[in-house]
Amino acid sequence: MVPTLLLRRALWLPAVSAGLATTVTRYYLTHPQRVIAHPPADLGAISKHVYWRASDGARLHGLWIPAEPGPTAGRGERTIIHLHGYNSSAGLLLSRVPPFRRGPIHLPDGSGPQPLFAWPLVRAGLARGYNFLLVDLRGHGRSTGPWDPSGMHAISDLMGWARWLREERGQLWAGLWGNSFGASVGLALAAKPSGGGLDAMVLDSPAITADGLYSGVVRKPAYWLIQPTLYRLSNKSLLKQLEAARVWMPILLIHGEEDRHVPVWQSQRAYELIRSPEAPERVQLWVVPEADHLEALEVAEQTYIERTLNWFDRWFG
Repeated sequence: MVPTLLLRRALWLPAVSAGLATTVTRYYLTHPQRVIAHPPADLGAISKHVYWRASDGARLHGLWIPAEPGPTAGRGERTIIHLHGYNSSAGLLLSRVPPFRRGPIHLPDGSGPQPLFAWPLVRAGLARGYNFLLVDLRGHGRSTGPWDPSGMHAISDLMGWARWLREERGQLWAGLWGNSFGASVGLALAAKPSGGGLDAMVLDSPAITADGLYSGVVRKPAYWLIQPTLYRLSNKSLLKQLEAARVWMPILLIHGEEDRHVPVWQSQRAYELIRSPEAPERVQLWVVPEADHLEALEVAEQTYIERTLNWFDRWFG
């Protein structure tokens, strides 16, 4: 009798652990934290909140920051769209907020590790005459709408923002600076023939497959338990799309060498797939030593800014 009970308990505990890990993972990846980043005073004074409504009724928010009048004012028909990653918002790369804190969470709040913002690159870009459109993914920041881990809604929304720039702001050139999930959305759009109406991209730490995601932050055997959930949520593998596509979009890939969330080999594989021997200059990969997930801007700020803006300079006519 006792051996039977012990056997049942030995079978029951792993099953409960697997179910708990799956439930927690699914909840975390389908319930983004509502983090809101406020621009500093100098950028807040020249920025404007803008909105448009998607076909499913979601009200999407962006922060429009036009280039200030000056020597570069005549070049104000060029815009860089910033598309953040999961659990972030417009103008924010890393919130560094502990998981499962519910919001809205306004940053910076002065507690814990300091968030990593986009403001240094925005200021440098404004000085070169670029406008910026910092958008909130649906379910993040000030945007409403259901969160879609597969990214299908996000792709459509990004195309909508590109149209908004042309129609509402008369922009001739539009580029994407995408981070993490936002970078994956950019790659998916680049794999389409039209490129979604964008002209060039700088993509920081994109994930192209569920393989290896979070492998540096979740230990085995728990990691083996969450992998099936990751695969189900990302039901359309970007890797397969890139293998079948012919990408013409000029893309600069950036990835931290020590990335524990999205391993660096994912950008390396993307680079191999989208680089064309006939036009190798259209795709570049920069691996940043000692940088964890999305920390390249923090580790090598000036080089990051120069490479990013020079890339858009090169392809914006």
